[in-house]
Order: sequence, then structure tokens, then C-alpha cells
Amino acid sequence: MLIQIGPFAILLKWILLGAAIVIGLVYIKWWMRHSESNKMNKKVYDLLFNSLILGFFIWKGSLVVLEPSLMMKNPFSLLYFTGGRSGIVLAIIGSIIFFFFKAKKLNISHLFVLQSVFLFSCAVLCGYHILALLFIHLNNISHIFLSLFTIIILCISLIKPKVLSQKGIFTSLILFFFLNLILSIAFGKIGEKIFIFSLEQWFYFCSIIVSLRYWDKTSVY
Repeated sequence: MLIQIGPFAILLKWILLGAAIVIGLVYIKWWMRHSESNKMNKKVYDLLFNSLILGFFIWKGSLVVLEPSLMMKNPFSLLYFTGGRSGIVLAIIGSIIFFFFKAKKLNISHLFVLQSVFLFSCAVLCGYHILALLFIHLNNISHIFLSLFTIIILCISLIKPKVLSQKGIFTSLILFFFLNLILSIAFGKIGEKIFIFSLEQWFYFCSIIVSLRYWDKTSVY
């Protein structure tokens, strides 16, 4: 479904994603106010916001890599189009690398950084999948499973803060990415594949491997 905003036609799902990001920012701001690391809150929040801006530009600019022929025919298409789902994957990877690299230089506690990114991501995903259920009415099974999963994680993290230990976070991530991989194989659209997986599915698979690697590490960077 397309929404017309002036000369721009934007897919409804991207508008919902933008709304979900706002929900994530509000949630993480609330969580930080109730955390014990008040001195680091503003640094982490500002870094998170800057990473989101970088991610937006990567998402828009990924069109150059993903659709070079389109860019060569009409360079102004960058204003009207995005990199789509594959671009989102590249944006997420770029934002995460930037976030953890800058956090290391700022000497911010790695566990607090990990907790902030994890809870923000859960809040965004929860918000997006609930909004998608209400407004898009496609892939309802995936949206139901993923929204329930993130709601459960957010509730458990509030009731039992121990789930926000490094092991708890990476255990949740492994389960989440595995669930996404299964749902994308079972209900996802069949698009261009690299070997046996799409770019999105490779992202889930590699994320599981990375999470397993850092599950029992003393530091994530």
C-alpha cells in the first residue's frame, strides 16, 4: 500500500517502521531514566540517535549498490526510492558497527550498551509488528509470532532484570533470529537468492552465528 506525501509515494510499511522507531526511542528513554547508569544515559541515547540517522542514509544510499542501472539512468531516483528490505539489512549492519565502534571509543560500559541496543530493538520490532497487524494485513502469522515474542522479552526484562545479562541477551537473540529465519522460509516472498538464502535470510543466519560466538564472551567489542 502506497501513501502519497506531496510528490513522494511511500510504502505504508516504511511509515509504520518510522513510527515504530519513535516508539523505540520513547521506550529506551523511559528505561534509561529508571536504570542505574544515569551518567551514561545521554551519551548512549545520542549515539543511538546518530546511528539511526546514519542507518537512514545507508538505506537510501544502498540503491547505488543494489540498483546501479537505475541510478545510471536517473540519478534523481535516489530521492524517490530506497534500497527496500535488502537496504534495511545493510543499514542495520552499518548502524550496529558504527554504534559499537563509537561506544568503545567513548568508554561506555559494554553491558549497558548491549542492553540499550537490545531493548530498543525489541521495542521497535514490537511496535512495528503490532502496527503491521493493524494496518497492513499481510504476513499476519509472522507479525503475530514476532510481536508476541518481543512483548514476552520486554515483559520478562522488566520483571526479571537478570535476562539482561550478556548470556540472557544473546540467548534471546539466537531464538529471535532463528524464529525469523524459519518464518521467512515458511511465509516469506521468494525473491533473488544468494546460494540457498536471500540476503535477509543470510542476515538472520549470520546473526545466529555471531550471537553464539559472543554468548559467553566477557565483552562484545
